[in-house]
Amino acid sequence: MRIVAAALLALLLPLLVLAQEAPAPEMPVAEKPVAEKPVAEKPAESPKFSTVEVCIPRITGMTKEQPKKFDIAGSLRLPAGEKPAAGWPAVLFVSGSGSQTRQGIQGKLDIGTTQLLDAVAEGGFAVLAVDDRGVGQTPMGEEGKDPKTIGYLDLVGDAKACLAWLQAHEAVNRGKVFVIGHSEGGLTAPILAADDETVAGIVCMGAMGRNLYDVTLDQVEAAMKGQPAEQREGNLKAQREFMTAVKEGRDPDWNVVGAEAAPVLKAQWKQSIEPIKAWWHDHFNLDVPAIHARVKCPVFVAQGAADFQTSAERDARQIVKDVLTGPCTDVRLKIYADLDHLFKPCGGRASDIKMYFEKRDVDAAFKADVVSWLVQHR
Repeated sequence: MRIVAAALLALLLPLLVLAQEAPAPEMPVAEKPVAEKPVAEKPAESPKFSTVEVCIPRITGMTKEQPKKFDIAGSLRLPAGEKPAAGWPAVLFVSGSGSQTRQGIQGKLDIGTTQLLDAVAEGGFAVLAVDDRGVGQTPMGEEGKDPKTIGYLDLVGDAKACLAWLQAHEAVNRGKVFVIGHSEGGLTAPILAADDETVAGIVCMGAMGRNLYDVTLDQVEAAMKGQPAEQREGNLKAQREFMTAVKEGRDPDWNVVGAEAAPVLKAQWKQSIEPIKAWWHDHFNLDVPAIHARVKCPVFVAQGAADFQTSAERDARQIVKDVLTGPCTDVRLKIYADLDHLFKPCGGRASDIKMYFEKRDVDAAFKADVVSWLVQHR
């Protein structure tokens, strides 16, 4: 099939459904940790809790002389008043894809993390949130780390280090530590719970019930609906080849849509795929249903009905279905009308990337539901 090279270059976009920020609202692109100028932000303040700055050691490997390590920077909210004898119940927040600060700032986008976590802390929970790799005060990794080599499992390792640190904190009740995960973090949360049976419960916000391979392909296909049929078919064929090549750890077939387009595909691969290849590879080789089936602790699955990045039917309901095939018997699903992927109201409009950059608050009813669920299970 012949594809015009210029059209292919302009329209073959490796879209990721978990990307919450784009360089311009008109063109969402793949997200993974990237170096970014730190954002100066004040710690959260409330008469109901105090905030302390923390550093969490992260060992990533060993050399002959010493461990390879770096520090993850974050903030710990601690409830006001006398600490319970057993310690405070606690929450670890795990962010979505694309590096964001502990306050939920991703470039010019305010995801709304602070609003949710303030509400949780005011509900009587110690709350840990951190700067992701490459933003705020957390470095990309150990000295000299190449961002292209950071896979999703490295980020899961970061979350595990944060969970262990929180569980060991003197102010925290180790047996009452919960994990809230948003977007990609909504997949990390069940991985943590499956690997650590002491996790008291997880909240999965706008999470994937399918592999990122399928979710990404769905979004790419949706983005190409306006293309002529022949062009769309060729672009989707190239997209599948790119993704399958990453999954299988090989170079793509550059001639998959004809020799004429090969130079364009090579340029697109170098520019857009190589920076995220390690991250994609980890994701594409996960057995997502099996991860959910291993969870034993209580689960709250929250989904915005207006979310165009993950789906109530194909993701949220699938998570519940797969969790219930395993030992877990305490699962709650709530789908929120008019809320988008950031759990902010759309005002009856169709959600899109542009809307993310509008000044909107996280839905009050959603925040209250999360706090209520946590209180019921602490």
